[in-house]
Amino acid sequence: MPSELLSIRLTGIAGLSTGKEFSIEEGGVAVIGRSRDCNFRLDAKEAPSEQASEKKPFKGSGGKQEHLLTVSGKHLKIEFTAAKTIFIQDLSKHGTFLNGKKVEGRDQIIGLHKGPMELRLGTNETFRMEFVRTPVKTPPKISVKRRS
Repeated sequence: MPSELLSIRLTGIAGLSTGKEFSIEEGGVAVIGRSRDCNFRLDAKEAPSEQASEKKPFKGSGGKQEHLLTVSGKHLKIEFTAAKTIFIQDLSKHGTFLNGKKVEGRDQIIGLHKGPMELRLGTNETFRMEFVRTPVKTPPKISVKRRS
């Protein structure tokens, strides 16, 4: 039995998903986008009513609806096979960026266990992606001795 659970946590830091958290456990696969078929769905209806902050305004003149259209129905796929085997695949038209570099097709994520990374979808939808280790509490062993 493993002594810890491994997961990847995505926390929204800019755009419509600010404050939302998603987790992918070891062995899991997740698709992120606007489609109802996605594991993690980004939807303008669930977004806070406030506009973008002054630090990171929505790009373009159409506000949050136009901004959300830069996130594809099925934008990206993350495969978390094992601690050092994490793959990301861009499925979008507007791009997926990991620490500012464009993801081309399917690529392996290296170094996530060393520290968090920034994941951006389209123009402004940004997440903090980090590796999380959660200790598993094992129940105490109880032994019963019977008298003969």
